Amino acid sequence: MLLLLWAAVAALAVPVVLAGPTSAAAAEAAAEVPALTSRAEVPMRRAVAQRGRPSYSPALRRIHVVDHNIEKRSGAMSRALTAARKTAAEVVLLQEVCWWQADQLRRRHPTWTVVYKPERERDKCMRGSSRDSGLLGVRRQVGNVAIWTGGSTGLPTTHTFTTQRVKSDRTGLACVSWTAIVRHRACSVHLISPTRRRELVVRTRQAREVRRITRPWVGKQDLVVLGGDFNAEPQRATMNQIYRFDGVGRFREATKQRLDGPDCRCRQVTGDGRRAKVDYIFFSANRTTARGFRSLRVVKTASDHHLLIGWADMDVSDRT
Repeated sequence: MLLLLWAAVAALAVPVVLAGPTSAAAAEAAAEVPALTSRAEVPMRRAVAQRGRPSYSPALRRIHVVDHNIEKRSGAMSRALTAARKTAAEVVLLQEVCWWQADQLRRRHPTWTVVYKPERERDKCMRGSSRDSGLLGVRRQVGNVAIWTGGSTGLPTTHTFTTQRVKSDRTGLACVSWTAIVRHRACSVHLISPTRRRELVVRTRQAREVRRITRPWVGKQDLVVLGGDFNAEPQRATMNQIYRFDGVGRFREATKQRLDGPDCRCRQVTGDGRRAKVDYIFFSANRTTARGFRSLRVVKTASDHHLLIGWADMDVSDRT
């Protein structure tokens, strides 16, 4: 009898001892399943997990830019405007624009902000002024244009370099600025084309003034676009003032290399004749990265300079 009683107790005890821990583990696992999959709990858990991550997250925005030295040719200007329309370019930068061509731009595109900076006089731009222009008589000015296509309320500014080839020149920057989360600035430039040693020095000093003018903007975290005819190939000392890569500048170039490629001074042909490359589109390095997506397409037109169509994914996060 005692043996039978002991066997019954043992039979009852075995499952109790073995099942206890297994049931507890199963209960814990069952309790965790709804916590991991519950729609109400998942956002809260994500928020808790993200507390340890950096609060800063780039807000990328693609900026399209068209740049062209039209060489005073209306046909080339029309090609640039067509490219701007097809790509929905926010910025259009033009060089060697006659004063009357700039007037046409303002009249035909009243919803744009068009900034014109006359720089020198050329007979090819000679034309009688109309009463609408506000200045009567014959004018011959040629200069640079900076356009913001996003509205007519942009802020126009012009900057004249202290170093000029001749006293009558007014080489400098034509700029337009506007605010869309962060301050945007776009400037058109045309450095002199040197023919003598002294003019090489002038060109480099003008590039240094570009750096001096734009440096405070980049320092304030403005998004700056710079484009134009620099009359210098990428490896020239003049370009050290612009390039961040192997230079003292604050800009990265839109190039035709692979999208995630590193910084470079790429020798992509942008003009006819012996000059391999003298035209550029730059984006400020404070709002892009060395491997940030940016690209460039080059199109031939009636001008002896090629039309540049570029873009970059820029960080427009508010850093204040």
